[in-house]
Amino acid sequence: MQTSISKLVNQKRRALDLTIEQLAERASVSVSLISRIERGELENISLNKLQAIASALNLTLSDFFTDDALTGIHTLELISYLKVLPEVQRETLAESILKILKL
Repeated sequence: MQTSISKLVNQKRRALDLTIEQLAERASVSVSLISRIERGELENISLNKLQAIASALNLTLSDFFTDDALTGIHTLELISYLKVLPEVQRETLAESILKILKL
């Protein structure tokens, strides 16, 4: 899990074109904490700080604890998009995407 959190923080930070310093400022945490997270050194991080980092990256805390196969930033963005759609619309869109993929 540490690797996926580290990877997700790094990928999302870069996708948002943020430096480590900018992310730290947005999340109100230290630069060294962000740096340690990206290196996979997650010992003793509080959920509050992890939540602040998630918010600064436009993620949810639960995004850090999903199946490793679903942790790519684009995959998470798609899942987040699908979550907010009404069920009928979500199913119609999912069906259409699957048809396209099977072409």
